[in-house]
Amino acid sequence: MKPDTDYEKREQLIEAAKEEFMEKGYNKASLRSICSKAGMTTGALYFFFENKEDLYEEITGSAKNELKELIVNHIAHDKEAMKSITDISEMFEDHSSEADMFIECIYRNYDSFMLILSGSKEGEYEQFIDEFVNLTESSSTELMKSTHLFKPDPFMSHWIAHTIVDSFVHVVTHEPDVEKAKVKMRFILNFIVQGWTSLLVTGEEPAKKSSGLKNNKK
Repeated sequence: MKPDTDYEKREQLIEAAKEEFMEKGYNKASLRSICSKAGMTTGALYFFFENKEDLYEEITGSAKNELKELIVNHIAHDKEAMKSITDISEMFEDHSSEADMFIECIYRNYDSFMLILSGSKEGEYEQFIDEFVNLTESSSTELMKSTHLFKPDPFMSHWIAHTIVDSFVHVVTHEPDVEKAKVKMRFILNFIVQGWTSLLVTGEEPAKKSSGLKNNKK
């Protein structure tokens, strides 16, 4: 087979598999049905993929890896930027570009992420959430260590990491339009980062801050 024909057949199988997995879930999805939708034989499928697991991983794995790489590179960039920050107020900048960047990555691979988030494969949704919460938490901890301004709290760090991941999941699963999703996530991410800054950067409890504000007004 010619290379371009191989590519086209492979893509047809992937698209047919996405449809099958979304309709029936991973366990009930049939390779015969996938091949039928793609207009091919099962022999053609095994030319490209070892089995159903390999096919499913091809659809979801590359999407997850792209998002992971984006997060890791973003944190590495921010760590360098944090070294020059000398005042907490500098943290309250607009984070809309970051929200757009992550949303664009997810929506480039929208079908793949929807397969994961819809729970088409048993246990994968929970594993995905745990994986990205841990990545977000560890990345933010690295970020905090890059400057003396932060006073991280393990409980709050984990809670905020979960809040960020849950927020992205909520937007993606409820808003199919990428531009509308960007608008929603800009507001959410800026809100979370400001709260994160207040709780983890200063290390002060909200009650103490309120008390300080009242005293300043007198």
